[in-house]
Order: sequence, then structure tokens, then C-alpha cells
Amino acid sequence: MKNLLVYSALCLMILSCGSSKEFTAQEDQAYENLKDLVASRSLEIISNSASPFASAAFSRVANSNILGPGNSANHIDITTNANKLTIKGDSISGYLPFFGEQNFGGGYNNNKNSIEFNEVPKDYKVTHDDQKHAVEISFKIDDKYRNSEHYDMMIILYPNLRSTIRVQSTTRSSIEYSGRVSPLEEAKE
Repeated sequence: MKNLLVYSALCLMILSCGSSKEFTAQEDQAYENLKDLVASRSLEIISNSASPFASAAFSRVANSNILGPGNSANHIDITTNANKLTIKGDSISGYLPFFGEQNFGGGYNNNKNSIEFNEVPKDYKVTHDDQKHAVEISFKIDDKYRNSEHYDMMIILYPNLRSTIRVQSTTRSSIEYSGRVSPLEEAKE
């Protein structure tokens, strides 16, 4: 009998861990608003932190305090750095500061060491994760200044307007940015 109670309690705990979260009406509305914003294809993301893949070599450089106070090899405050990712219609443009390692085969062109692009992406795909109330946008895009540089991008947006941008590059180490998404403000005439 004691084993049966222990077994039942264990099963109940496992089932309760796997159950999905119940969202409030307000959370559901925020998620719907986010889906509408993404469907409009008129949004911008400003990031406030970067998290590069911290290899041993990059960690040694970062530990020399070259990144400034409060920063580490895997978390860099970029609130004072210019950065933006914009989706406007079919085009996506981005300027993201890069921290990390350059792999062989890619060279810096005209001292352009940031991640920059401005074109119509390839394989643009939007996925709604109703269990987590998140919208994922993935696409492939080429660097603006380097012919050999290509990016696999994954953007995750949440109803509280938080964003995560993950960048996989053909010639650089991976990096992730955290920030906020907002509707694109059109210039008023």
C-alpha cells in the first residue's frame, strides 16, 4: 500500500510538470497582438545585450577587462551601441555589433566588423508556438559587405515584447542578442 501511494504521488508530480500553462485573457490578447505585429511585417528590434559564444580564446580576451566594467565573455551590455534589426515588407535590414571570433576564410572589409545586411531574405518562415506564447521568425541572409558571409537567423518574440536574436554565421562564432520589439514607426510627412 505504501508503494502504491509513493508511485501515485510520483506519477502525479511527473504529470503536473508536463502540463501546459494556462494563460489569462490578457496574456492571450497580448499574444494575438504580437502575431498581428509579425504578420504586418513592419517592426524593429533594438537589443540591449549581446551573448557571444564564449570560446576559451575569447574568454581570455574578455577577462582582460577590454569589454568594460560589468561585462563578461558571455554577456555584454550594448545599450550604448547602435544596433537595430528592421523588418519592412519583404526586406530585412540589420546592424548588430559583433563580439567573438572570426574564423578562417572571412576577412574584414573596410573595417566593417559588425553584422550588417539589407535585402530580401531567403527561406523566411514564421512559426507560432502556442504552448509558450512565442513567435519564431527564421531566415537566411547575406552580409552587406562580405560576399562569403552568410547568416542563419532565428528571432524569438514574446507577448511582453521581449526579443531574442540568434545568429549563426559561416565565418564567425555564434552570437545571441536580447532586446525589445516594437512597431516600425513610419516617417511622418
